[in-house]
Amino acid sequence: MNRTTREEKLAWDDAGERRAPGFVVMPRDVEVLAWTARHGMVTSEQVCSRFFSSLRATWRRLGRLESARLIRRDRALISWRHIVRTSRAGISLADVDLGLAPLDYVRMAHNLAVVDLSEELLAAHPGSRWLTERELRRDRMRAARRDPSVLRGRIPDGLLVLGEGIRVAVELDRTAKRTRRLEKLVASYAWQGEVDRVWWYMPSNAAVERVTDVIRAHGMEHAIEARLRRVDVRR
Repeated sequence: MNRTTREEKLAWDDAGERRAPGFVVMPRDVEVLAWTARHGMVTSEQVCSRFFSSLRATWRRLGRLESARLIRRDRALISWRHIVRTSRAGISLADVDLGLAPLDYVRMAHNLAVVDLSEELLAAHPGSRWLTERELRRDRMRAARRDPSVLRGRIPDGLLVLGEGIRVAVELDRTAKRTRRLEKLVASYAWQGEVDRVWWYMPSNAAVERVTDVIRAHGMEHAIEARLRRVDVRR
């Protein structure tokens, strides 16, 4: 069977109807679609920071992508910002092996904060790459078909693969957790051999100290590091 070209994919929307002609997909558009699909949901401001020089240029291009039905934009309940998601047609065009992300209002603020953190870590560590939670979960489910025991392992908020191949699991807490919950999370990494290090970002100095105490109690100081990262809880 002949593979459908990107131009042919572009001609059809999610409902199987042809889109309006005249829209030319640029290489950067495909990058936007792929990056957004990997994260699941992002804001227009985050797209601007990653790909464009101004919000006006970002809004104009996203408007074209939305008209072509390659993305979906929804008003968020937080700050009334636009939440951008790649449509099924956009995912197909970008050749990303993921499904359409749900509009999850419960986890939205956390997910957007993880996007910001991932961009900062990539900038701080040139040559590294980021695997999103969606990608990690997809790979875990596939591996579970061969070995169901892998489902017991923790899936972090993201995985930073440094240039030298070191795999760093990244966890981001926007609010402090109870000690029992912290102990359970630390224990979940004690036997897991899929990562080399864990960077655990906490919202306050007190939270950092508390999770550090739990890490020491489990003898995991060599593998898990608590770090301070204050996040606007209203976001």
